[in-house]
Amino acid sequence: MLPAFSIVAAVGIITLALIRTLRPDREAKGLTEVCVVLAAYGAVYGPVGIGFVLQFRHGPDLASLPPFIGGALMGALLAILVAGGMWLATVVALWALRRPLELPTRRMGVRTAVLLVAAFALVLGLAMAFFEAVEDRGAWLLWVGMGLFYALFFVAQSFVVPWLTFLRLPRLADSSDSGDLQAWVDEVMTRRGKRPIAVRIHEGGLVNAFVLWGIRRPWLLVGEELLKEMSRSEVRGVLAHEVAHLLRRDHVRLLLSGIGWAVGMTACTMLVIAPLYEAGRHAFAVMAMATANTLYFVALGVMMRRVEYATDRLAVELLDGEGARLASALEKLATLKKTPLKQKGPMHPAVQDRIEAIDKVSLHS
Repeated sequence: MLPAFSIVAAVGIITLALIRTLRPDREAKGLTEVCVVLAAYGAVYGPVGIGFVLQFRHGPDLASLPPFIGGALMGALLAILVAGGMWLATVVALWALRRPLELPTRRMGVRTAVLLVAAFALVLGLAMAFFEAVEDRGAWLLWVGMGLFYALFFVAQSFVVPWLTFLRLPRLADSSDSGDLQAWVDEVMTRRGKRPIAVRIHEGGLVNAFVLWGIRRPWLLVGEELLKEMSRSEVRGVLAHEVAHLLRRDHVRLLLSGIGWAVGMTACTMLVIAPLYEAGRHAFAVMAMATANTLYFVALGVMMRRVEYATDRLAVELLDGEGARLASALEKLATLKKTPLKQKGPMHPAVQDRIEAIDKVSLHS
């Protein structure tokens, strides 16, 4: 399979180079958008697949090490190759479309990477130790253990690592230029019968806002650059959208989707991937894992795009029908990120489509 991975990588690189040359307008519609995503992953995961095959054929035998140590080393390797590969594929896709990369501060990026590698190592180390202990006790224990492994993996990557990364950020209420934004968020939550939540500031160049799952309750994170570039009215529009996510409990939907992914990956691993590994067909096993994850992300993207429309409608309601605030914020975000208004994202509809939907439910449209 080494020639196949090499061909995939070569086709991906050539495709990205052609798109970058032929589409200097940063737009990617329909088939072009699909080609960018597939080419980016091919360009990155072609070499990753080669690395996995070479590791299995000629690398050190991790099975000779104590289960926890061998699993931890494999987990760290997976974090670097798989998670790092996903990030690199995003960078490559943005490069092909001549779009800027939205990065946190360097310190935050390093902290996230270290925590992610540590989480992968810990979870896989514990999983290997568990599987070693129950290997001869019954197949159902292996199924349960594999399901718990994937569930813990998802929770660590999607919730624990981000929470630890942003834990010590300053609160919006403590900022000298926050105005009444924190008070407004608290008022909205109280009006809806919910407890007030903390809004934290991401110091650096982040022009965005999003929800994070906290230990006791979720909280909001808003980029420092967003506060600088937008008017208070537009910032309220962005915060209304994120508060709507909380009120709709979309973070719980994300968790449930992760549980669904864990169940699906458990079945795929036990019925497809593991037999392929045992038969020595490592390349096919890697391709099966990549295919299963791709299908999950496609399904997640469909779900999240529908969620965004519903969240926008609730945000307009929280803004007392003044959807122009949110529409203006979305348009400015697209301008700051140099994203075409008609460009769909992996998890978001096109900004133009969202603005049109917002206008339909606004009282003053």
